[in-house]
Amino acid sequence: MYENLEQLFYRGDLEQCIAEGEHYLLSHPEDEEVLFLMAVAYHDIVYYDGHEAVYDAIRDHVIPYLRRILQLNPNNQKALYNILDYPLGNEYNLMQIARSKKHITQENKGEFIGYAERMLEDRDYVGYGYDFLAKIYESLEENKALLNSLEAGIYHFQKADADNREIRDKNTSLFWIKKIYLLDRTKMISGEELTALIDKEHATFVSRNEYDFINLADIAFENNAPDLSLKMMLKAINGENSAVHIHEKLAEWHQRFAKLIQNGFNNPDVFYYQLIIERNYSDLLNLSPDFYYHHALEVINSRPELFSGYHFAGTFLYENERYAEAIPLLEKAVQLSSNTTAWRRKVESEYLLNGTLPSEIPVFSDDPTDIYNEGVMVNEFIDILEDESDKLKWHEAGRIVYEQAHEAFRKYFEEGKFESDYYNDLHTRAMCCNNLAIKHSLLGDYQAAIETASEGLRYSEFMELHLTLIDALLNGGNYERAEEALNNYFSLYGESEDYFYKSLYNQARQVQLHALLGADDVYKEAEEVLTYAYQHTVENPEIDDYDYRDLEAGKNILEGILFQHLDSQELPVRKTHYEGMAEHFPQEPNPQYALMQIYNEEENYGKVALAAKRYLENKKEFLLDAFDKAKTIYMIVKSDFLQGNYQEAASVFSEYDAECEEAMDPEEYVLWLSYGVRVYEKLNNKEQTLSLADRFNTIYNAEGWGYDDLVESVELSKAVVLYQSGNLKEAHAILDQVRSVADYDPVADEYKASWKKPGLFSKFGF
Repeated sequence: MYENLEQLFYRGDLEQCIAEGEHYLLSHPEDEEVLFLMAVAYHDIVYYDGHEAVYDAIRDHVIPYLRRILQLNPNNQKALYNILDYPLGNEYNLMQIARSKKHITQENKGEFIGYAERMLEDRDYVGYGYDFLAKIYESLEENKALLNSLEAGIYHFQKADADNREIRDKNTSLFWIKKIYLLDRTKMISGEELTALIDKEHATFVSRNEYDFINLADIAFENNAPDLSLKMMLKAINGENSAVHIHEKLAEWHQRFAKLIQNGFNNPDVFYYQLIIERNYSDLLNLSPDFYYHHALEVINSRPELFSGYHFAGTFLYENERYAEAIPLLEKAVQLSSNTTAWRRKVESEYLLNGTLPSEIPVFSDDPTDIYNEGVMVNEFIDILEDESDKLKWHEAGRIVYEQAHEAFRKYFEEGKFESDYYNDLHTRAMCCNNLAIKHSLLGDYQAAIETASEGLRYSEFMELHLTLIDALLNGGNYERAEEALNNYFSLYGESEDYFYKSLYNQARQVQLHALLGADDVYKEAEEVLTYAYQHTVENPEIDDYDYRDLEAGKNILEGILFQHLDSQELPVRKTHYEGMAEHFPQEPNPQYALMQIYNEEENYGKVALAAKRYLENKKEFLLDAFDKAKTIYMIVKSDFLQGNYQEAASVFSEYDAECEEAMDPEEYVLWLSYGVRVYEKLNNKEQTLSLADRFNTIYNAEGWGYDDLVESVELSKAVVLYQSGNLKEAHAILDQVRSVADYDPVADEYKASWKKPGLFSKFGF
């Protein structure tokens, strides 16, 4: 019966659900599941009618049904939780709209306090019990009892979560801030005692709400404790700070500190607060965007021992690309504080100014998350670099930054170092492990990558860590563990639509793993998965670029496996396979790329050019490898030349020459140039032929390569255009040089015999 009622409930047929449920309960009054479903249904049926309608439903139906359950089973924790959560939540919502209606009153408070106290007896529900007790006493305005409940809750969480700093801090902080607000509101202790309490206990307080820190700063300010106010505002600026009203408060405190400074306030940290607010909220302060720079220079002059002046003056110069001026200021900031941000800006400035790479890296003094965030910024800087050798050295620097963050997280969680911070959480610690593992893999230390990624998964479960671990295991040759990691990934994410393309990519990795392990029929498996991927592309033409990268990466793996298998087959077998793929999936680039090379082997140059052009049409531009593009363009030029389509070949050559020069190594680029020379020779374009031939010879000389057939073809083309332009002597000199080499092309003899000095009438076109 319950299943039928549940189906009605989830279909939204609440009236029928209630009617049939009540009828069923007449003969089955002790069915706890149906009793609970009736309580929820009565609440949900009026949910959209407003908080007062909900109030009536809770009073008349929800609480009575939950009471019936608790009479049958006093320790039904679901019922205990909801008999408190529904009324207290409704009371709060009514208070927000200025409707003071209470479910829990002085007359019935004993019943509901009893429910909360009963929850304290269950280890899994103790925290809820203390929370409900606090909410009940808060609602009833019984302040002493509220304070006792808050103190008891803090004590409980300190003991129960002693081994998990993140949970301990978050749970105790929820009770601690209520305690501070209560003491401030009721004046149960003096202002001096309250500020002393905040100063003593704030180090373990965390909150994602910046207003909590602003309120603590206000309390301290009202009680003449500006140093404590400054501590709280320095914590506030580390929050998300996305709301305009928070920006306004931060700016308001900037002005408040300015007045305090005028009256002799001399805490050195106040200058950091002022400068960072001036930098980020100059518009709210009615200041020019560069005001903070000039203020920072004043701080340097008046307080040269402080980090903040050098840091912000250097930051302004760095952001305005005045690197030579920024470097000494940031260097001084690093000396004074070992600040990660100042160091990063300094080393980026040094590189951008003169190509200097990071060398000695200081031991940073920042919180774990701050060091981690700067590691992310280093990685973003690496992404814009072009020199691969420099990138590798920057990756090494990034690894060290992440290692320092990794160690700082260890000290934070395992040694209690650093003041508590909401954002120093286990998920960020896991992300740090992920990024550090990626660096280890990039630098070839796969074992370290495996250990670090595995560690990260102990702290937080997220998909990217699994991918990093799988990559490290495969690249490190640890195939048995890789298979286990892949299976673990599929058990967690394989059925998720959100990760469809990641899972398809991992299916390809799994096939790759089977190939590495020497499994039977791996090529058949690869073809099946690849065909599925191709068909999915046909059926889903509008795939997001991010997802398409994963899809394409998976295809590339499978295509590579099939290529290795087919490469040992005879040409007709390969041709049949790829022509079949091209026919069934004409939108796919890879079959065309393979056919381009197969037709080249057959010397079927018309089909070579056609396949090459289809490949470029099918391949998404943002995924087109520069060398693959250059090779394809080369095949088009070569095919057009060999078919006598010289004008078309010249047009393509001129359009793509610069790209090919950048993408190709010298060995490939001279082949490209040789076709350019011969194309323009056929078009009798002396200037272009000789210019390209000169570039060709320059590369040969620079590389120290000797005379070969390619050089000979270029020299003969030079001779032809010189002869055609009337430079007979120079043309014959080249022919003589060619004929002086063993096994030269016999065409040189033909040219030598037929090239004579033009007669008188040749100039007139006879």
